[in-house]
Amino acid sequence: MSIEGAAKGTVFTDGVFDFLHVNHISFLEEAAGFGDRLVVGVVSDAQTAAYKRRPIMSEDERVQMVEALACVDEAFIIKEALTPETMEQILAKYHVSAVVYAGDSTPEFYVPAERAGIMTRLPYRSGVSSRAVIERVIGRHLDDDL
Repeated sequence: MSIEGAAKGTVFTDGVFDFLHVNHISFLEEAAGFGDRLVVGVVSDAQTAAYKRRPIMSEDERVQMVEALACVDEAFIIKEALTPETMEQILAKYHVSAVVYAGDSTPEFYVPAERAGIMTRLPYRSGVSSRAVIERVIGRHLDDDL
């Protein structure tokens, strides 16, 4: 399962994972290849609403969906602010050897991983997104096609 030359150990990634979709799954499968154990932080409802939008699916629903994926070994809700101190706590608690993220949101959160030389940023995947799924549902509702 590991990417050629990737370090063995615990990989950490995080996200909102609202309306879990194919891009989320592809990203998590790719992230899992950077080690032998994938731990996923699901950003809490409060933290998500503060920087993005209020999630449609609750944090409990989102963490259960992420945990159900075969490539995920453990998932938890990140209730704390996305600060470097929070990342340091996660790195220590889970003995993280690689942090993988797609995009550039909350860059200060990743400073400890970058400083430790364990940060990998994957390109953002265009196409399906939670926002696109929401817009699709609204469009079908407005067309009376639900």
